[in-house]
Amino acid sequence: MTPSSQHYLVITALGADRPGIVNTITRHVSSCGCNIEDSRLAMLGDEFTFIMLLSGTWNAITLIESTLPLKGAEL
Repeated sequence: MTPSSQHYLVITALGADRPGIVNTITRHVSSCGCNIEDSRLAMLGDEFTFIMLLSGTWNAITLIESTLPLKGAEL
């Protein structure tokens, strides 16, 4: 991918921790055609939080932006 065709998106989330949450999120990111450039994950008490820097084509970033709220509601 050439630098001009690469787009970026930062996503953050906070919620109750449960087994498999990271796997679910990373699979969804990958299925949308995005890459995880950097991430930070933390446990705050019983809460799970993360911030991720994603990259991808314009179409991939648009897809993750439109589908992530629904995926988040499932979690």
